[in-house]
Amino acid sequence: MSRLERQILIAVYPARFPASPAWESGPLILQHGHVRSTAEARGQYYSAKAARVLYGDAEHPQRWHDATHRTVGNVEVIGVEALQARFSDAGGLVAIHLRPRRGTLVPIVRGLAGRRGAPPIGFDPQAMLNGQAVIEPDARPFTVSFVTATRQGLPRLYLQPRYWRWSAANQWLWALGSRSTFADYPPDPRNLEPRDDEVIRLSSDWHAVVLRDGMGAVGIRPDQGPEDPFFGYAEVYLRSIYLDAILLGLLQQQEITRLEERAVAALDSSLKTAMAELERRVSSFRRHLWAQHLTPHGVPNRLLSAYQRQHMLPGRYEQILSDISDFNRLTRDEESRYVNSAIVVFTLVTVPAGIALALLQVMETDNPWLYAAVAVVCVILTGLLLLTRSARTALQALRRRFTL
Repeated sequence: MSRLERQILIAVYPARFPASPAWESGPLILQHGHVRSTAEARGQYYSAKAARVLYGDAEHPQRWHDATHRTVGNVEVIGVEALQARFSDAGGLVAIHLRPRRGTLVPIVRGLAGRRGAPPIGFDPQAMLNGQAVIEPDARPFTVSFVTATRQGLPRLYLQPRYWRWSAANQWLWALGSRSTFADYPPDPRNLEPRDDEVIRLSSDWHAVVLRDGMGAVGIRPDQGPEDPFFGYAEVYLRSIYLDAILLGLLQQQEITRLEERAVAALDSSLKTAMAELERRVSSFRRHLWAQHLTPHGVPNRLLSAYQRQHMLPGRYEQILSDISDFNRLTRDEESRYVNSAIVVFTLVTVPAGIALALLQVMETDNPWLYAAVAVVCVILTGLLLLTRSARTALQALRRRFTL
């Protein structure tokens, strides 16, 4: 397991921000050669909508970073970033950039995933934040991993004969993306060949896979070290613009989960005010955060689509819209029934009285007995009309309306 040249790990935690972090504003700045990942450079790469969510602006910053290097146990912390969502109750994400000092990433990602029998991860993520954010209790991070090999090539992780046809690169992709080993989850040999929509072939030099709780990227050819003509840039891309696509997907997943919870509460309450508030939040989510196309450059779109597919975000979002549409349709139908019922009752009550008044006016009499007789007949006729099936249905609808 010593044949790895480059190992990078980013652990992304859901977090709350009691106040705006006191760190330097903007994303963590990385550099290799002529590439420097400033907020301005990333903003030109992404669409204006995505850049506003990921980086904010001068008046409303959404991103902060701490570039302090620290060594904790078996890991080296090489930077911390905070991303606050602008419309989700001071929630957001914290990304901790790590590098193992000894061994490989596999035991670390297993520990972060809470796998049974995994060694302790050796650091407390909350201690890395210096009180600038609060990580949600018992939160499991989403991990973004990247490894490259020395000239000897990647070591195989699955040595059993039934896995011989499984390439070492794909073994590492699976292990880093699923954060598991043979002891955690033995893959079925019949399903070892990933589909084209699962492996993201970033280039001939490296491939990536995005699974439910982790993204793994693996160098296909040997890494030539610090002077490698490509992998230094690849590391910068992964820890900046490619990470940002995943962060946007994580924010979308957080907000869709909140919207689902509010949709259940609104449907259970049957209150128009609750549904109106849900519609307002859905509209805000669609305007500010929901996107499936980030940039014309391609790779971030594929990463975001893969994450959305793993969490079924498009379908869940459409289901929320369908629930709201059904609720509004049912509400309109009920309102129409109430109005029609009121019209029926009003007509049945007023028509006999109108006929009686017209009859008395035609007769031009002052006889009180005649007035009494006409009134009695009018009351009897009204009572008979109210006993009809249509009248009973209308009265029941109005009774339900006023007893809710």
